[in-house]
Amino acid sequence: MSRAASVSPALPEIAPARLRAVRSRLLAWYAEHEQPFPWRTARDPYAAMVAAVAAQQTQMSRVLEIYARWMAAFPTLHALARADRAEVLRVWGRAGYPRRAVGLHEAARICMEQHGGALPRDPAAIMALPGVGPFTAAIIRCFGFGDDAAAVDTNIVRVIGRLAFGDLQPARETSPAAIAAMAERLMPAGEAAHWNPALMDFGARVCTPRPRCEACPLAPYCVARPRFAAGEVAEPVRAQGAFAGSDRELRGRLMQALRDAPGDAPGLTQEALLRRSARGRDERARARRLLDAHAAEGLGWAAEDGRWHLGAARVVRRDVQGLPPS
Repeated sequence: MSRAASVSPALPEIAPARLRAVRSRLLAWYAEHEQPFPWRTARDPYAAMVAAVAAQQTQMSRVLEIYARWMAAFPTLHALARADRAEVLRVWGRAGYPRRAVGLHEAARICMEQHGGALPRDPAAIMALPGVGPFTAAIIRCFGFGDDAAAVDTNIVRVIGRLAFGDLQPARETSPAAIAAMAERLMPAGEAAHWNPALMDFGARVCTPRPRCEACPLAPYCVARPRFAAGEVAEPVRAQGAFAGSDRELRGRLMQALRDAPGDAPGLTQEALLRRSARGRDERARARRLLDAHAAEGLGWAAEDGRWHLGAARVVRRDVQGLPPS
C-alpha cells in the first residue's frame, strides 16, 4: 500500500456535546422504533452472516423471506457445509444474485475445513471468506460476537454524509473512506449491536432519499439541514439499468430452468435449456455465452454428454469433518 493510500481522511470536528446528543437521540429513536429481526438478537455469527448476505442489494421485506427459508433448510453452518450446491441454489430460489448463495456455501465449507467448524472472530479471517465484504464482516462481528464494528450500507452512507459532512447526496458526493472513518468515530463504545441497526433503520425511515427533516430528532445537529430548509434537493443517484431485456433477466431465466428440472433427472440438453429460457435467435446466442459465466461461478455445469445441471460439478476430494464431496 502506498503512503498516500494509508493516510486517514480529514474529518470535520464534532464537539463532545453534539456527539453525545446525536448518540442519545438516535439510540432513543431506535428504542422506540426497533424492529424485531431475529438475527439482531440471536448472537449467532452464522445467522448474522446469512442476513447480511441476503441484504446485499435487496429490500428488507424480501430479506426476511429469504432468511426464514434459508435458516429452515440450513439451520447451522455445518448443515450448509454438508449441503449439495444444487440444493443450496434451489433454496435460494428467485432471490436474485445467486452468487451470494454460492458464497455462503463456500464460506461454510471453509469454516468447517479451516476454522474448526465455526465462523472466525478475527476481522481479517472473516474478510477472507467468499462473498464477505466490509459491511457483511461488520454485521457478523457486531450481531454475532458483540464486537464494536461499524457497518456502512446505503442508508448509513446517507445519514452520516448529511449529518456530519452536509452533503445532500452522499452516495455521490462524500468520500467512502471519510464515511467509514466517521462511522467509527460516531459509534458509542459497546453499542454496535444497537448503533448499526439504528443508523440503518433511521436512513430507511427518516433520512430517506427525500428526507423527512420535520420528523428528524437529529435535525438540530445535522449539517445538511439548513440546505434542505433553504429548498435544495438531493439529486437522485442513477438507477441500475433496466431489468427487462438485460443479461440479468436472461441469467435469471436460465437459473429458473435449471432449478425447475427434477433433481433426479439426467440434466437438460443445451437445446432444451435454451428453449426453456431464451426468446428468439439473439437471446439464444446471448444465453450460450452466459452459460459459460454460470459454469465459472459454480451455478451450473455441463456433463460429458453435454447435459446441463444446476450447481457445480462434483469432484473427488478428501472428506473433511464429515463433508461430502463437493
